[in-house]
Amino acid sequence: MNNKNEKILHRVKSNRFLFVAKAIWNTIWFSIGTTISIGLGTLLLSGILGFLCNDNKLNLPVIYLGTILIPLTIAVRILHVILLRKNQFYTISTQSITSEGGVLIRFNHTLCRNQIQSVSYTQTLIQQLLGCGNIVVSTAASSRGGIILTNIDHVQEIYKAISYNR
Repeated sequence: MNNKNEKILHRVKSNRFLFVAKAIWNTIWFSIGTTISIGLGTLLLSGILGFLCNDNKLNLPVIYLGTILIPLTIAVRILHVILLRKNQFYTISTQSITSEGGVLIRFNHTLCRNQIQSVSYTQTLIQQLLGCGNIVVSTAASSRGGIILTNIDHVQEIYKAISYNR
């Protein structure tokens, strides 16, 4: 908050159900890709080391290492998703709109009220059923020219608050 007259109207996150559903879907595909890539890489490295150093037998320590790396990598991914949910916020105030978050790399993108050119919202069928939607706030700037607030609950109420205060 830069101004004493600035009042926070809403501090919101994306819809929990949609976030969790997307995170589960992405984690399943991440797990499949990780298992295939680490598994095949482990077998290849074990075979090469077995050929060079172990009388044409698979190198078991390399296989054990690969077997440990797969669940460890998936656990780190799940931890990343949990921290991402905890740290991502959208703040709508009378003077600005801010998107902030990140885990390893933090970000904060703020649009002042006088920079806003247009505001619109969209809702897919699933978002309509869950009462959420996406809000697109555009500016005239060519680089980083806007903010998209994804899967926001009470989308029409938030949209009206942004439109009224711009």
